[in-house]
Amino acid sequence: MEKNNVYFVSDFHFGLGSWQEERAKEDKVLRFLDFIEKDAKRIVLLGDIFDFWWEYKQVVPKGFVRFQAKIADLVSKGITIDYFIGNHDLWQRDYFQKELGVNVYRKKHQTFDFDGKTFVLGHGDGLNSKDYGYKIMDAIFSCKYLWWIFTSLPTSFAIGFARLWSRSNRNKHRKYDMKDYGEQEWMYIFCQNYLKSNRADYFIFGHRHIKKEFVLDSGAKYINTGSWIDDSPFAVWDGKELLLKTFNSL
Repeated sequence: MEKNNVYFVSDFHFGLGSWQEERAKEDKVLRFLDFIEKDAKRIVLLGDIFDFWWEYKQVVPKGFVRFQAKIADLVSKGITIDYFIGNHDLWQRDYFQKELGVNVYRKKHQTFDFDGKTFVLGHGDGLNSKDYGYKIMDAIFSCKYLWWIFTSLPTSFAIGFARLWSRSNRNKHRKYDMKDYGEQEWMYIFCQNYLKSNRADYFIFGHRHIKKEFVLDSGAKYINTGSWIDDSPFAVWDGKELLLKTFNSL
């Protein structure tokens, strides 16, 4: 079978739930990757793949090695894997690049050309220019000095505390994450503003945990790939059409 498809998926949030829940989620993700392997030429991971990731110079977090092994296997078979850093897995060094062969992107959004069409891709966080609270938090979490302080803490304490905080923060914002703001959604507004001075055919983001698609004023399409916390959505470009699907329905 000819490998022409580009797949987009986000927000697995590996590590969010209990061991049993996360093992089941990893199993589902592996089945999904096995399913798309036959026709995928590229897979774009749009961030928050892990609910928390802290990469030390010599140590990476325990768990989900089967997922990592599958990613390395896909790369070895010639499938390009892109990984956009999300707000939950931004503390990366070079493990995914050097060990797994993944392309890692730290920009809030990046432009790609697939089959002559312009795609604007990113995790989706930080696109609201008026969200000053987020900008402050992002600056704190990106501070290299604070990275050094956190890295100096005992590994078990540091990672345990961070995972507890991440889960607490997720539960606190769950109601917001599941609310559909429609055309008042700031990712939608970002797309409309972007098109005022730039050309694009498709926008694809994650982060918001709501599977959505809009046709914008210019005729471009905006898709949000949702999350795998409660569902299993993804988007696929087959060279002619961009479709939003759910793995369960295949």
